[in-house]
Amino acid sequence: MHEPPAGVDLARAVLSAAVGLVVTDLRGRVLGVDEAFAGLLRRPSGEVLGRGLAEVLSSAEGAHDVEGTVARLLDGDPAVTGEVPVLRGDGVVFRARTLSSLATTSGGDAVVVLHLLDAHRERPRAPGDHDPLTRLPGRAAAVTDLTARLRAGTGLVGVLTCDLDRFRVVNESLGHAVGDEVLLTVARRLLAGVRGGDVVARLGDDEFAVVLAGLADAGEAVDVAHRLTRALAAPLEVPGPAGPQEIRCAVSTGLAVVDLAAPLQGAGPGAPELDAATLLRDANTALDAAKAAGGGCCRVFTDAMRRRAVRRLTVENDLRRALERGELRVHYQPVVRLADRRRTGFEALVRWEHPERGLLLPEEFLDVAEECGLVTAVDAAVLEEVLGFLARHPEGRVSVNTSARRLDGTFAPAVAHGLARHGLPPQRLAVELLETSLVPGDAVTERELHDLADLGVEVLLDDFGTGYSALSDLRRLPVGGLKLDRSFVGDLPADATSDRIAAAVVGLAVGFGLSSTCEGVETAAQAAHLAAQGWRSAQGSLFGAPAPEEHWFPSPAVPADGVRASA
Repeated sequence: MHEPPAGVDLARAVLSAAVGLVVTDLRGRVLGVDEAFAGLLRRPSGEVLGRGLAEVLSSAEGAHDVEGTVARLLDGDPAVTGEVPVLRGDGVVFRARTLSSLATTSGGDAVVVLHLLDAHRERPRAPGDHDPLTRLPGRAAAVTDLTARLRAGTGLVGVLTCDLDRFRVVNESLGHAVGDEVLLTVARRLLAGVRGGDVVARLGDDEFAVVLAGLADAGEAVDVAHRLTRALAAPLEVPGPAGPQEIRCAVSTGLAVVDLAAPLQGAGPGAPELDAATLLRDANTALDAAKAAGGGCCRVFTDAMRRRAVRRLTVENDLRRALERGELRVHYQPVVRLADRRRTGFEALVRWEHPERGLLLPEEFLDVAEECGLVTAVDAAVLEEVLGFLARHPEGRVSVNTSARRLDGTFAPAVAHGLARHGLPPQRLAVELLETSLVPGDAVTERELHDLADLGVEVLLDDFGTGYSALSDLRRLPVGGLKLDRSFVGDLPADATSDRIAAAVVGLAVGFGLSSTCEGVETAAQAAHLAAQGWRSAQGSLFGAPAPEEHWFPSPAVPADGVRASA
């Protein structure tokens, strides 16, 4: 908040802004205004500061109702809207829309923050301009406000986005009425925690945004973000079937800050244009990083996040085209019986023959496939190729990889349909599930695993030893075998810790009557040591690296639809 010198014209961008801000005490005395507010009134800030708001926002037709607005805010309304005719400094009367909310100063004093909009210059209101539940501005109004601030072109502006972790669980378990009460509480806490002049908006569902202006530095924005994150993490009391009950609903937040007086960070070829949509997108990227970190925390947007987001979008678009063009490949790594080194089957490993980047390994694209919902299509393409491989080669078994996220109730039926269509016995197919992807109590995953086992498809727990499986999981879930992660094999037989872990895991397998396979076997000494411990099977470079189908079966094979077996 500051006052331009008398007689100095306001910037054209400010004069054209449709949103102005004013802060008053609870009696309506003006404590501060921004340039946009002074521009809308065609008055220098000095003519407004210290006066009563009812006098400032008035004309012969009426005046702003300060007393009624404050009373409603103190009674618990998150925001109060209105419309008032205002006499400008140049003698013109215009109709203004108002949006008032409570805020707290750094000294702990309650103040009223009022947003003033010129109703004649305001574009037609869309449903997203105002949220009927919380009475907060909606997405469109937040974009309008942020755009006006960016046009002013001075100072630091921050955008904070947040949403509730596990809000869907609250809605489904306690009902939408309780969910609405949670959203109202979040709105009140946000309004109580922001500074004078900040704008709180509801973007949709359980997602909120705060526009931070007048920042002294980026550290102030971070302080506000952490303060709001802590405030929102406090327990909420909501009505329950047996009376009031306390729930906790942690909030993840993402923050993006830009200095309008400095060049855009990362400016150059491919850099995004500075606008409201870009800042909101950057804040949401930081929000995604907060969720990936476990939720209930705040992350600040960085250029590294932008690069990751660009990479993710590029990979996603390329992968969609890859699925359409059949660019995925399946390589097969042999699995041998340690007792006689006889090959008993293969593990199928997906590769992507990218037209520009060459052959890509799974770690270069599968994480993106899971995030953007393409993992189902990838799994389906790989499964179809593997079933064709099994039909072409009647000996041995092949295992395919998947994750618990893919076990959504459709995977087991897809496997059953594919086996029947190719006329294959279920025992020739196995499914490998990463131990780290198991979530305790996930009923859908458990049902899918039981359906696979009932079908006759063995379920293998992959990379065992790197997750958090309990003995109860091995007893409860229909797991048929354990696969020791390669990280415990590389230092054998010299490393005593790896040796004890390998011995313990094979002991579990034997004790539970499960098959046992160790991965990453590279030397004869490792193979001999693991065989002596009791491991039944192994795979690794000692027995053969992953390779296309024709490497193992030189005679030509007919490609399956969608995925070719080799490059």
